[in-house]
Amino acid sequence: MRRMLVLLMFELKKILNRKKALLFLIALNVVPLVASLALIVAYVKFKSFGFGEVQFNVLYEVVQGLFTAHIKLFSYIAPFFLALVIGDSFSTEFSRGYMKMLLITPVQRWQVITAKTVSIMLFLLLAVTIGGFFLQADLIVARGMTQNSGLLNTSMLPEQLNVEKPSFIVSTSAAVQLLFMTFAGNLMLIGFFILFSLFFESAIIMSFSSLSILMGLHSFYMIATNFLGKLDVWYNDAAQWVFSRHLSDLFSISRIEKILDGRLNIFDAEVMASLGSSFAWAALFYLLAVLIFSRKQILH
Repeated sequence: MRRMLVLLMFELKKILNRKKALLFLIALNVVPLVASLALIVAYVKFKSFGFGEVQFNVLYEVVQGLFTAHIKLFSYIAPFFLALVIGDSFSTEFSRGYMKMLLITPVQRWQVITAKTVSIMLFLLLAVTIGGFFLQADLIVARGMTQNSGLLNTSMLPEQLNVEKPSFIVSTSAAVQLLFMTFAGNLMLIGFFILFSLFFESAIIMSFSSLSILMGLHSFYMIATNFLGKLDVWYNDAAQWVFSRHLSDLFSISRIEKILDGRLNIFDAEVMASLGSSFAWAALFYLLAVLIFSRKQILH
């Protein structure tokens, strides 16, 4: 157990010591970072210059849009960054001989791939946590803009909101659910990219190949469900096995907005189905990766 923990910390340190990792963390959270600065500046301006009322419904729409944009943008760009990070952790280490040096030490192969997988998951969790921290800062500032100096106008509450407190903009529960959903949904991609990285010795080629296949699969899913499925039911049945469709379901704008409004939560059947499928695919990819890695010719 101690050896496994040491190996895990070693792998996580390698990821975080790469300069591109810092750039990835910033890029993945560009929306909440920029929004935090903008809201703080707006708050200071309104407070210092004594501007009139800040309409609650305006702030409500801004913050709702902010959460939606962050989750949606994260789902779009996370695959590119995860592919490169995983390519560095596996493919690059194959080509440079680092993997061979690691396997000479008294560790089992399943421990190596597990430590690398968990370290990448922790990196993803860190990215999600940073975004959550700045989104929470945005909430605090936005609520302050409606509460100080009588700026809150309760008559401007959106009619669709079913809330008791007029200070409500986005509940902590909804924010945590969205952040958990973002983390859980991307676990499937981690497993997919790790499986692919075992067949390449270049992070760039691995990333390009895996992303091309991922986009090709998803293009087939969209074409099959919107067009080919109407011509032949076989295409619609085949499209249901495209794992990337669960990402589209999880991160659809309508689903994000329903969670923000409290009309939906991750424990509802439709969300749990997508999350359960994501976990199942992630487990399948991980088991296949362990099997292939255990049989891969490295020490020769």
